[in-house]
Amino acid sequence: FGKLNGNLSSKPLNLPFKNYLNLSGLFAFILMMHLFFNTESTGFGVSLLIAAGVLACVMGVHLVGSVGGGDMPVCITVLNSYSGWALVAEGFLLNSTVLTIVGSLIGFSGAILTKIMCDAMNRDIFNVLFGGLNNAPVAKGADTGPKEHTETSVPAVAELIANAREVLVVPGYGMAMARAQTAMGELASICRSNKINLKFGVHPVAGRMPGQMNVLLAEAGVPHEWVLEMDEVNPDMENNDVVLVVGANDVVNSAAYEIEGCAIWGMPIIEVWRSKKVIFCKRSMGGGYADLDNPVFYKENTDMLLGDAKKSSDALAAQVRERLEK
Repeated sequence: FGKLNGNLSSKPLNLPFKNYLNLSGLFAFILMMHLFFNTESTGFGVSLLIAAGVLACVMGVHLVGSVGGGDMPVCITVLNSYSGWALVAEGFLLNSTVLTIVGSLIGFSGAILTKIMCDAMNRDIFNVLFGGLNNAPVAKGADTGPKEHTETSVPAVAELIANAREVLVVPGYGMAMARAQTAMGELASICRSNKINLKFGVHPVAGRMPGQMNVLLAEAGVPHEWVLEMDEVNPDMENNDVVLVVGANDVVNSAAYEIEGCAIWGMPIIEVWRSKKVIFCKRSMGGGYADLDNPVFYKENTDMLLGDAKKSSDALAAQVRERLEK
């Protein structure tokens, strides 16, 4: 939660000999389990249970902390699957068929979702399961020189959209946090009713899990036909007059292609920089879960609309409506 909420650094926790620490914890669990099943002392058995609980907490923090911020959405589905298997074990202990069946459903669904997300992010599932088993190589090709971005305003963006014919909106977790999906749905309806082909391009892992953006847009009244997948929008990216990125970062970060060895290297992304104009609507110039600077911010065809996504989206919808009604 701390990494996803921005309270903790998104960088992975790389303690010395961390893989040996994980193995030592596993062997300690096995040893305590053996002693627990073979002891006749109640006090010693309780002490073993307490020790196992403490060790579980420590190992849990270490395993999750060792996963980089960019992979944290996958880590959530892994933990969801783990909770299901824990429920299965509880069902066996209590001889409860209901708990066993429900736990199996949660465990399998979490495991399937984890596999889907790992495939979408080009990630090694074992690296996520075992807390960053393989250390990422040092990133190559990163530009450490001074960078300048161009900021824009709501009226300027509204004018761009009003004069466009093809508009793509790429939503992300920032849109969900700001609850800006209703304003985006309103903007889409305004554009569509004025012969501006506005559609939404959704990355498979945008947000915290697959389908989150689709659900939010459906709640905002956006028809399913207006929402396209990454593989559907990338081939036609050059035809988009304006791409509006609302609260997304890692899923449109060109570092995945340009900076070898970075936290999201090799991850399939929505290639927004290939469009004619890119507008980023976000709170600040900060990175996403992966805590990586986004080279797209500094490209010539990119402008930054900084501020609260909800206020910016509401103002943008209102000004586009006003501009098109003239």
